[in-house]
Amino acid sequence: MYTFLLFLHIVSAAVWVGGAVSVQLLAIRVGRSPDAAELPRMARHFEFLGTTAFMPASVLLLVTGLVMTVQAWSFEQAWILVALILWLLSATAGAFYLGPRAKRAARLFEDEGPGSPTARALISRMFVVSRVELVSFLVIIALMVFKPGP
Repeated sequence: MYTFLLFLHIVSAAVWVGGAVSVQLLAIRVGRSPDAAELPRMARHFEFLGTTAFMPASVLLLVTGLVMTVQAWSFEQAWILVALILWLLSATAGAFYLGPRAKRAARLFEDEGPGSPTARALISRMFVVSRVELVSFLVIIALMVFKPGP
């Protein structure tokens, strides 16, 4: 059972982290595009990806990690606690910051057009937050691989 949970855990992490890397690369490319309509289209796609791929993957990642911890590890291990805290911060950022702001940016683009400076500034701030979040993903991966501590 543990091996199957580990498989689900790794696949979920691949979707979550791989998706975050892809989104950042696409954001950089779209940010350099001369076509003003690309950013609003991308924002709508990110909202879709967040609810249909990233959120379910992150929940499955948490659930499998919790069950594996109960089966073979301990919540007293620092690397597990730090990873859980980083996961919670990421989930909170996604649910209460990135998700609502993606919806707001999409509405602003619809109301003000693809050149909306307010929506573009909002998207720019979202990308900064998601880049910080991506760094936390890399820290979580390092914790899972190296399992530092006694």
